[in-house]
Amino acid sequence: MTSGQRVTFEYHGNGYIFTVTQVAVEGQDKSDNIERGMLVSDSYIVFEAPNSSGIKIINQREAASSKIFRHKEFNLQSLGIGGLSNEFADIFRKAFASRVFPPHVASKLGVKHVKGMLLYGPPGTGKTLMARQIGKMLNGRDPKIVNGPEVLSKFVGETEKNVRDLFADAEQDQRTRGDQSDLHVIIFDEIDAICKSRGSTRDGTGVHDSIVNQLLTKIDGVEALNNVLLIGMTNRKDLLDEALLRPGRLEVQVEISLPDENGRLQILQIHTNKMKENSFLAPDVNLQELAARTKNYSGAELEGVVKSAVSYALNRQLSLDDLTKTVDEESIKVSMDDFVNALHEVIPSFGASMDDLERCR
Repeated sequence: MTSGQRVTFEYHGNGYIFTVTQVAVEGQDKSDNIERGMLVSDSYIVFEAPNSSGIKIINQREAASSKIFRHKEFNLQSLGIGGLSNEFADIFRKAFASRVFPPHVASKLGVKHVKGMLLYGPPGTGKTLMARQIGKMLNGRDPKIVNGPEVLSKFVGETEKNVRDLFADAEQDQRTRGDQSDLHVIIFDEIDAICKSRGSTRDGTGVHDSIVNQLLTKIDGVEALNNVLLIGMTNRKDLLDEALLRPGRLEVQVEISLPDENGRLQILQIHTNKMKENSFLAPDVNLQELAARTKNYSGAELEGVVKSAVSYALNRQLSLDDLTKTVDEESIKVSMDDFVNALHEVIPSFGASMDDLERCR
């Protein structure tokens, strides 16, 4: 068959026409511009029907995996995520493993994809960062990012409409393309602002309760969508409505906690990477020792430590008597002493209070 050839065939008494669009050899990357191909016993044909034709094709053997991720391999360090590899592996296994296979595999197994996940944990541990990177790595539509309080509106019914609008594209996609539709990622930052337990807020309007109801029906109602992934983030999991947390809704719940020593080392490396490349980091800086000394620091606090150390180093080059003096940028060096001073300046908000302990001793 030649690329571009039109072929007619009969199936159960109906006549069909198909056009050969592309011929490819499996296992070869450069098989785009092959003009003709032979049908052999190993050949398989993938049919695609235009949306307008009304023909729906199911259960055909497609390429061995779906193109859900943009890149073949994951390097969390290059994405700027440090110390969260176990949590990431957990999320991948629960939420994405079923989506990497072609759609018909999931339907043969009889399982539905995971539709929602909740990332919770103390502030500054990288929940928003993680959700942002997950959205970037997935193929398909750009993720819709919703900040909890933005959904609320003073008009009756407007808030529920805002929630419905978030899902409108996904519904349209599922109606026209069925199982082939792209994955729609919706990221809810600070989800506790809108999904508090029903009956807990005394606002008199019942708006909070109806938002929760609207979300529940959209994720897992009578007309459930299969092409949506909802990622919620919160510091206060205890405030959320328990109907949201059951399987079928936000079922994958991953606690993103304070990083361990190895994780802190990764985070410090990520934040000092640029300095190292441009040789602004003094040779006496020992990140391993800093990681050991920063127990109970969250990712955001470690970033604060690096910023504070840089401010000490920059301050050494300036004299307050004459700020117009030219600065020699070659002589800026961030030394270990700067980091030690920064550790006294940035105090972690979690963990043991050493002052009280010392006083008692």
